[in-house]
Amino acid sequence: MNTQPSTDANLQSLMKMLESKDGLVRQKARIALVEMGDPAVIPLSEALKHSKLDHTRWGAAKALGEIVDVRSIPALVHALDDTDADVAWLAGVALKKFEKAAWRILLQKLIESGVDSVRLRNGSRHVFSGQKEEGFNDLLEELMTSLEDTALPESSAIVATEILKRMRSDDADWD
Repeated sequence: MNTQPSTDANLQSLMKMLESKDGLVRQKARIALVEMGDPAVIPLSEALKHSKLDHTRWGAAKALGEIVDVRSIPALVHALDDTDADVAWLAGVALKKFEKAAWRILLQKLIESGVDSVRLRNGSRHVFSGQKEEGFNDLLEELMTSLEDTALPESSAIVATEILKRMRSDDADWD
């Protein structure tokens, strides 16, 4: 028996519920989407990136942070720069759970947009706060310093570039 059509219909219905003005309806939808897991990741990521409703983006970020699927990393990184501080905060909380798996996309975004976005730098600081990784701790410490409010915005891109170089070097060592 094929359950795909019913799953798709249920997923669409839950995503619509996530847009509701009623907080309890949104909470019920979010919990069901988290329980659904894998099939919900892409629609939640799309909602996080494109919804005009703060509460929908908030629900999507919260759900993705509970599902913890690497496919959501780009949307979560994008949400670090969200105009709603609560959405950005939840995106940061979610990204911390991915640890090094989120680094490449986040560091690339810092290089591309970090000079122009205080929100992105603040969100990145939250994500990298407390992270430790053998062979990277010196650069992580340097990155945290470069993300402080008193640091030149350009300095975070420089350190991010160095971390990515070291990551590529590590990858080459494994080939």
